[in-house]
Amino acid sequence: MNVRIRSAVLGDVAALGRVMVMSWVSAHQGQMPDEAWRRRVDEWTPEVSAQGWARVLGDQSNGEDRRDVLLIADDEAGQLLGLVYGRAAKDDDTGSIAEIRALYVSLDRQGQGIGAALLGAATEELTKLGFATIRLEVLSANLPARGFYEQMGGREVGQGTFDEDGYLLPVTIYEWASHIRGS
Repeated sequence: MNVRIRSAVLGDVAALGRVMVMSWVSAHQGQMPDEAWRRRVDEWTPEVSAQGWARVLGDQSNGEDRRDVLLIADDEAGQLLGLVYGRAAKDDDTGSIAEIRALYVSLDRQGQGIGAALLGAATEELTKLGFATIRLEVLSANLPARGFYEQMGGREVGQGTFDEDGYLLPVTIYEWASHIRGS
C-alpha cells in the first residue's frame, strides 16, 4: 500500500481530529493520573480537536503562521493515516529552533514506518523554512515513543514538566540538528 505525505487542507480537519484524539488517548492511558486522563477523554472529542486544526490551517492561510508545518500521511483511498505538526519554538528568541507539537499515527497503522516518514518530511520542510534545530517533548512515561525518537536519532537534551489539568507530568526533551535519521 502506497503512503503519500502532503500538506493538510481544511477538508482534512475531521480526520485530523479523529486520528489525533484516538491515538493520544491510546498512547497516554496509564501515563498520567487516571482522573486527568479521564477528563481529557470526556472533554477532548474528535470534533473539538478538528476545530483546533481548522484554526491552525486558518492561521496558515491568513499568513499568520507562515513557518508552521502541518503534514498528513494518507493512502491511495485518501484515508488519513497520520499527522505531524511543527512550528517555531515559543522559548527561542533566535528563530532557529522548531518544535514538533504533534506526531500521531492511526492505531492500526503504527509500526509501518509512517511516523518516521512524517517526522522526516516535517524536518525537511522546517529546515527549508530556516530552522537549524528540531525539538520535541514527550511524556517521560511514554517509553514506546521515547524509543522511537531515539531510534530516529533524537538526542535527549533535558527534562521538564507538562501541565495536564493541574498535574505536572514529567517530560523528556529530544533534539535533532536539522536532519532526522531515516528521512
